[in-house]
Amino acid sequence: MYLAERDALTGLYNRHRFNEEMGRMVAEAQRGSTRVALLFFDLDEFKYINDTFGHRAGDATLIRVAGEVGGQVRRNEIFARLGGDEFAILVPDISEEMLKILAERITRSIAQVRFQFEGQSLRLTCSCGIAVYPDHARNTEDLVARADAAMYQAKEAGKNAWRIYRADLDDSQRMVMQLSWNDRILQALENDLMDLHFQGIYTAKERTLVHFEVLLRMRDKDDRTLTIMPGDFIPVAEKSGKILEIDRWVLSRSIKMLADVSAIPALAVNISGRSLDDPTLPQFIADELRRLGVPAKRLLVELTETSAVSDLHDARRFIEALQHTGCGVCLDDFGTGFSSFAYLKHLHVDAIKIDGLFIRNLARDPDNQLFVKAMVSVARGMHKTIIAECVEDEETLLMLAAFGVDCVQGYHLEKPVANPPLIPTGINVRTLDLPFLQ
Repeated sequence: MYLAERDALTGLYNRHRFNEEMGRMVAEAQRGSTRVALLFFDLDEFKYINDTFGHRAGDATLIRVAGEVGGQVRRNEIFARLGGDEFAILVPDISEEMLKILAERITRSIAQVRFQFEGQSLRLTCSCGIAVYPDHARNTEDLVARADAAMYQAKEAGKNAWRIYRADLDDSQRMVMQLSWNDRILQALENDLMDLHFQGIYTAKERTLVHFEVLLRMRDKDDRTLTIMPGDFIPVAEKSGKILEIDRWVLSRSIKMLADVSAIPALAVNISGRSLDDPTLPQFIADELRRLGVPAKRLLVELTETSAVSDLHDARRFIEALQHTGCGVCLDDFGTGFSSFAYLKHLHVDAIKIDGLFIRNLARDPDNQLFVKAMVSVARGMHKTIIAECVEDEETLLMLAAFGVDCVQGYHLEKPVANPPLIPTGINVRTLDLPFLQ
């Protein structure tokens, strides 16, 4: 029960429990004609911490913030981490004045914390948006959307601030930009402006091609020679729900390629955390494989560790349903959460992919070497295939092979190539004795 309801990193309630509590509180407010407030906040410039000091510093920051804000939350209030640096607090039956006091306490408590990273002292701030049921929303979906909009209204006010939702400000530049991106994504899906690229996964010792990872790119509708990277449009698609259409499009095209090009090995397809909430997706995959006559063992589905552990119950159900189709399942970005090993016991995946955070500077970072050795030892004991990404030099590749990593991918071996994948001359392709390829 604890694992199913708690965030792996901070120990706060996760999105699954948050959604349950929000539904319960809104239902009680309807019956009793009371109010429910949702405070939605994230950390300003949090990406700078991750990019400059690494994800371990980012994780430590999130844990510290959870502790500081947790001290401001009362027993009848729900404090949750929704993912990344996004947090939410549900407050039942609160007056306008007390709500403002709480919002002020939260923003002030974060701004007063001093963080130390590599000898540098930094202060972080947050932007907090507030929406109230039934003042601003008719249901839980509207409540989340309004709180999210209010948070961006706080950012536009200069950050380190809180704002109660104002409908007259909801036509902000951010909303216009988001609608623009949604339209571009829709046009890309309708007008064949999405492209698949492929990067090979090789055995660490023999350097034999095992399978390809499928990577998504989008072309600009006005200049089709301009390639748009997923980091520019996937976050918008996840917020709007368009990611569900994108995931199905990528899966369909990948399975069709497996049917059309029998010479290529298995393909690994990443799906978003939002798709874990779609109970029909595993059946969709099974139907596509059956319709096109593709053996299920030629498809490997990758889930990120953070999306899987944020809702353990849905992740386990989803993984089991996928494995019934015959597909392999890989846990991507493994090691990003402090409780990775504990969750590996509950998520019955076939393979893990060690996050590039631990690989990029492996040869020169003794700490990373210890982490990778531990991951290999645990994964090997649990009979998981081990893949390492972001391999960028020969020294790292040799070290990973010595540690016992099964497969590797990265620019040292090859850069992503456009559709369709061509097998390089002189590269052997064979089906290895790996769980997801048996």
